[in-house]
Amino acid sequence: MDITTTLQDGVSVVGVAGSLDSTTAPRAQDGILPLIASGCRLVLDLSRCDYVSSAGLRVLLMIAKQLAAKNGQWAIAGLSNEIKDVMEMTGFASFFATFGTVAEALAAVKKTCP
Repeated sequence: MDITTTLQDGVSVVGVAGSLDSTTAPRAQDGILPLIASGCRLVLDLSRCDYVSSAGLRVLLMIAKQLAAKNGQWAIAGLSNEIKDVMEMTGFASFFATFGTVAEALAAVKKTCP
């Protein structure tokens, strides 16, 4: 798994490539959670992520909780059909704002936080 971070128009865009599973979830958590600050805006780009396990879903939930506690905004972009199915079957789809592309997610996050 690789994690990349860029800043686009004041929004942190975090790209995850590879699998987000029990082996890689701690590294993802360590790489993403420190980016969360009061009022921050974040887009998680999963377009190159090919698998998310229950451990990966827990990381997503932790990100959501941390951002909510710090009045931040975020969105997820680029989910594969397989990952969408997993999120729908587990009920996680209703917890997260998801978009097809990073550009759509950026627009949504910037709209909610002027």
